Amino acid sequence: MAWYHEIGSSLASLIRRRHRDAELDEEMRFHLEMETRRRVDTGMTERDARRLARRDFGGVERHKDDTRDERGTSGFFDAWSDVRFALRSLSHRPGLTSAATLTLAIGIGATSAVFGVVKHVLLKPLPYTQPDRVVAVWSAWKGFDRTWLSYDEWEGWKARVSAFSDIGIYTDGAASIDGDSPERVRSASVQANVLPILGVAPERGRNFSADEDRPGGARVAILSHELWDRRFGADPSVVGRQIQIQGNATTVVGVMPAEFRMPLDYAAGERTDVWFPLATDAANEGAVPGPAFPKGGSSHGFYGVARLAPSATAASANTQLRGIVAELEQFGYMAKVGFHAFAIPMDEQITGRVKPVLLIVFGAVVLVLLIACANVAGLLLVRGETRRRELAVRVALGAGDKRLARLLITESAVLATFGAAAGIALAAITVRLLRANAPAGLPRLSETSVDWSVLAFALAVAGFTALITGILPLIHARRLAPAGELREGGRGATSGRARLRWRQTLVAAEIALAVVLVAGAGLMVRTVRNLLSIDPGFRADGVLTMRVSTPSLWYADSIRVVSFWNDVQRRVSALPGVKHAAAVRLLPLATEMGDWGLRIDGYTPPPNQGAPGDWQVVTPGYFETMGLTLREGRAFTAGDDMGAPLAMIVNRAFEQQYFAGRRAIGRRVQIGGRDTTRWYTVVGVVDDVHHNALVGAVKPQFYATLAQFAVAPGSTRRSMSLVVQTDGDPKALIAPVRGAVHAADPRLAVSEVRTMRDIVDAAIGGQRFAMQTLGMFGVVALLLSAIGIFGIVSQVVASRFHEFGIRAALGATPNDLMAIGLRSGLRQAMTGLGVGVVAALLLTRVLRTLLQGVTPSDPLTFVAVVAVTGCVAVLASLAPAIRAARIDPNTALRVD
Repeated sequence: MAWYHEIGSSLASLIRRRHRDAELDEEMRFHLEMETRRRVDTGMTERDARRLARRDFGGVERHKDDTRDERGTSGFFDAWSDVRFALRSLSHRPGLTSAATLTLAIGIGATSAVFGVVKHVLLKPLPYTQPDRVVAVWSAWKGFDRTWLSYDEWEGWKARVSAFSDIGIYTDGAASIDGDSPERVRSASVQANVLPILGVAPERGRNFSADEDRPGGARVAILSHELWDRRFGADPSVVGRQIQIQGNATTVVGVMPAEFRMPLDYAAGERTDVWFPLATDAANEGAVPGPAFPKGGSSHGFYGVARLAPSATAASANTQLRGIVAELEQFGYMAKVGFHAFAIPMDEQITGRVKPVLLIVFGAVVLVLLIACANVAGLLLVRGETRRRELAVRVALGAGDKRLARLLITESAVLATFGAAAGIALAAITVRLLRANAPAGLPRLSETSVDWSVLAFALAVAGFTALITGILPLIHARRLAPAGELREGGRGATSGRARLRWRQTLVAAEIALAVVLVAGAGLMVRTVRNLLSIDPGFRADGVLTMRVSTPSLWYADSIRVVSFWNDVQRRVSALPGVKHAAAVRLLPLATEMGDWGLRIDGYTPPPNQGAPGDWQVVTPGYFETMGLTLREGRAFTAGDDMGAPLAMIVNRAFEQQYFAGRRAIGRRVQIGGRDTTRWYTVVGVVDDVHHNALVGAVKPQFYATLAQFAVAPGSTRRSMSLVVQTDGDPKALIAPVRGAVHAADPRLAVSEVRTMRDIVDAAIGGQRFAMQTLGMFGVVALLLSAIGIFGIVSQVVASRFHEFGIRAALGATPNDLMAIGLRSGLRQAMTGLGVGVVAALLLTRVLRTLLQGVTPSDPLTFVAVVAVTGCVAVLASLAPAIRAARIDPNTALRVD
């Protein structure tokens, strides 16, 4: 019979079970009656004939089982019978059932929640066509492991790297959607081929045309689905209509799909809402049209994205890039800085940074699941003590290994099902907590939910736990000797000691796993503490920030831009509670800063090296607002305007690298190093500020005022961050400061409103997230281990109740009895501690990339872990040990 016919027959039999049973009873009666009649016809009395007929026929129930086997329904009936028996049995022990269900719920729920995060962040394909064929392309040189492309490099790679079927460049930024309620949104300027390279087309309208993607092309834009829905009510007619963006009438040509994200959006934690044509202009970019590479390079400010050609890989693309760069070195292209270029798969680009954190967290939650399984297996072993007679009777009546296995596994499966149901609810709560507390830079976390894949995973984990927790009771059930068990009245002391040894082993394993988790949490706690102890070089508390941009349509020249910021600074400084206010080009730890080539009077770079410096543009008052320490000279003043001599302030790293042994004040510096640019004079030296990251060496950095930077090198910074210092809660100033900006110009929108403390916290978000999750799982592991120790000591005390009574009668003091109880728990604790410390020394090495200022084998952390775990073991053993000390010898001996 085909398997599907067999299943169908079995299901039909189950549905018509009563009818089939009635038919079976009738059939059995018919055969007995016929046999009885045949014997009566031979002259027997009806009574003797019926008795002999029953004797020769055999057991009616056995014949029924044989018939059901032939019908293929006995397995279903037995399974259903086992489930009902397990339910009845567990309902008689609500304490054990609740404890096991809660324990499994914690393990299954936590595992399922973290699986949901891992699945959405690491395993779910990116919303691009063939995302494995898309790569990010980067430049790099000394001091910059990953930085932007120049226009020349884009043209060069496009013409010479055959591993790319196409390559495009884009930039990110922000734009103001004008109207009654101006709104500042994230934007991107893309070449017309960028969206096709990603393999995504607008769901409404079209992509940019080649004519639009050129200097002087039409003002057009593509909107995100979310912006289209939020601001325009999902009106289809918005495509083809003109809207006001940055003060310009802009035609909407398309709307992107709802699930689409630019590659940069995942790291930023914000979606791009508007796309513009990049309309690159080689001449304005300082580049040479065509695939040429000027020796000094040119401005690097474009993100690169490419689609691999058929049969090409990221590795083959990198091989070609290395070969081309080797050729360029012979012609001197950026030879002074050790230039190279590389491509990385887009999924690695987006998730590579968080992958170690998530895999570590997933590993931790698997350890919690194993601890939960060990705890439940221990509980079931204890329960097995009370079922010895029942199991012995089953074995005596012919129940084989298969039947016992089905009975015990069914019981653990019922418990696992309860645990899975509660665990799924717990997973939904945990996912919400993770989404609310995870670092902002964790990509795609907002997409995480408890979907069908997570439910399937939870059921699979439940099946695993049912198998694991049912195996040990099964092993012990197979060792039962029915005659001995029934003769001894179910005491089975030898088997009980065997069960106890298994439980002791399980508890020792739990403690060992807990030590690994607690050690990991301890290392991350020390790491976060070390990070928080680093002086970033600026004031993190009491500073409010927000981003404001001055469009060229309304602020045609730098004079108007500077005037606007002077006005805003004056208005904000006058607000109650504001101590200082200023503006800065890039906030520390919020955005990566690039460098600018310099010419420094009196400094000759070593061969094949230049004199780069990270550049910062500020308004007077910035150092006071951000709390930067002025080491020498003076800070900027209102007098450092366009008409004044150019003044520059440098950091200590700048001074040490370019003026080592000499005084920096009074030295001259040219930005860009061209003969046509004007000289700045260094007027001050400030302490170093950690800008790109909280750890790592600080690079040479210089500061210029907004007004004078427009003079040399002649760049007007239109987008700046307003920084406001207060002694109170900075968030309380959001509305007043926003009002002051709008009072200066109601057409401008503000964005990226946050405090410097938020920015610093986000900079260590990965380590903090790992610390919080490992800490939470470590506490759970310790709690479960404590429950296991408590159970072990309680079982020991119960099994030695009579012995303790005799000891007490012979003169043992309560302290002696309590010591015996404590030793029974601490023995497993010490074993688990020893194994756990060795395992932790090996496993915590995976945390190496996340640690800061502490080694994976940090002695202080391990001493603390042993102390904490030991204290937990003592506390868990204390209550049952005290109970042992209070045993009344009269009661113990009378019970015997």
